Amino acid sequence: MKTAIKSTWIAARRMALRFQMRCLLAHIDGCDECLACVRDPLLVMRIKVSRNISCRELAKVRAAYNATFKPGVRNVWRTA
Repeated sequence: MKTAIKSTWIAARRMALRFQMRCLLAHIDGCDECLACVRDPLLVMRIKVSRNISCRELAKVRAAYNATFKPGVRNVWRTA
């Protein structure tokens, strides 16, 4: 019974982390699209800062996601 609860908990955690990764990737892609349209230097700087923070957060979430797997299992991600 313990292993069933533990594996269910890990699966739920992985699902939540995957959702976070998808949301961060959508935000980063949205920032890239906005940079092509915006001409104001202040807004461009804010968008770039937001994108950089999201990229760092994405790396943290990916590390947490990879930590849910057994040692020796490695996922390879494309760069954002």
